Amino acid sequence: MPMHTIRTFFAIELPALTLKQIEKEFYDLKKLIPRKIKWAGISSMHITVKFIGDFNPEHQPSIQRELQSHLSGYREIKLPFRQIGVFPNLRNPRVVWLGLNVPRQLIDLAQIVNFVTNIYDYPQEKRNFSPHITIGRVRNNVSSRDRELVGQMIADYRFTEIDPFITNSLSFIKSSLTPKGPEYSTLFEISL
Repeated sequence: MPMHTIRTFFAIELPALTLKQIEKEFYDLKKLIPRKIKWAGISSMHITVKFIGDFNPEHQPSIQRELQSHLSGYREIKLPFRQIGVFPNLRNPRVVWLGLNVPRQLIDLAQIVNFVTNIYDYPQEKRNFSPHITIGRVRNNVSSRDRELVGQMIADYRFTEIDPFITNSLSFIKSSLTPKGPEYSTLFEISL
């Protein structure tokens, strides 16, 4: 790796209407658990397809070309939402997420991204692909008892429904860490 790398990931960005529905869906939950979770800003929500981390900017043009070649003729993907949950588990929640039903096309897309980035020595994902939107993170200073209570509130939460959305692009995003949280900027998009 060169001396200058940037922090990056591949993602599916969400349409404005979907983001508004997510914001509306979780309004009550945010009021129920206001101080125990640091809620994600609506504008930062996305579905991570592959986290790269330290990325050599010199690789960008060739990876972009390779992905465009592999994804030419790929079709748009319909993404329905499934449930709300936590990582790693309800007794010790750290991340609150909104999960999706995973169409085969999305799994194939993640595999193609893994394949192409592996050519440039970026490691393949070791875990199974689990597409989700991070909606919040449990704060570090929350006691273990309160963590369990948060987990129970999430388990009891009645998720209604957010309309499925259709995506027709894959984004490559730069993440700049700031004291206020990460700031994202799209470096390129590939049409599906």
